[in-house]
Amino acid sequence: MKTLENYFAQDVNLPEAPGGMPGLTNSEKAFLEKYVGAGWEGSEAAGQLSRPVEPERVLMPAGQSPIQAAPQEQPALQPGEDLEAGLMAEPELRLVSFHVAGQLFAVPIMLVQEVLRAVPATKLPAAPAFLAGVTNLRGRVTPLVDLSVLLDIERKDQEPDNFLIVCRIGDMQIGMLVRAIDTMYKAPREDIEWGIEAKVGVNADLMAGLLKAQERLIKILSVSRLFQKVLKS
Repeated sequence: MKTLENYFAQDVNLPEAPGGMPGLTNSEKAFLEKYVGAGWEGSEAAGQLSRPVEPERVLMPAGQSPIQAAPQEQPALQPGEDLEAGLMAEPELRLVSFHVAGQLFAVPIMLVQEVLRAVPATKLPAAPAFLAGVTNLRGRVTPLVDLSVLLDIERKDQEPDNFLIVCRIGDMQIGMLVRAIDTMYKAPREDIEWGIEAKVGVNADLMAGLLKAQERLIKILSVSRLFQKVLKS
């Protein structure tokens, strides 16, 4: 089985990073209009977003390749579609796991565009508390989600979220702020329990399933519902 770092190094390629801000997608425009306002083009936030951040790819231990990004084939689903219905039919899923305020979660690696060190964000005063801000990442408008706030997980310390997992569905990408990256799982269907809303202690509507990996129980985040939450809140 490939390690997480080998998957990113061998199976995916980085996207080209265009300068400035190219033409916005419909979802990006809708996001800015919702949280910045109809005249967002002349706002201070728009000025800040015209300058791309310089992301630092996550480096693994000595001798390993860096975690790189961008699946060669992006899922064709749009945020409103039921992505989990398709995942449930797969005989095997590859998942990347991560820590959020002391709890362990995972997302399907097919949706992960890249894994970075946390990057600066432009604050959006009108946005809900779980939106830490927005940034220009490789020329794309990228909302940054504080998962500990979104999932209502109490932080027991003041340690920062050091990493950013960038996921993409359709014409929008979102960055999830996490404490630490864990590992990659190659999970057969029989090891995943779907429909776990009544069994989890966090926001149940954002959970898609539960992975049983040896002695660990790992909650699988619903990326499609996360996108809906960001775009519709």
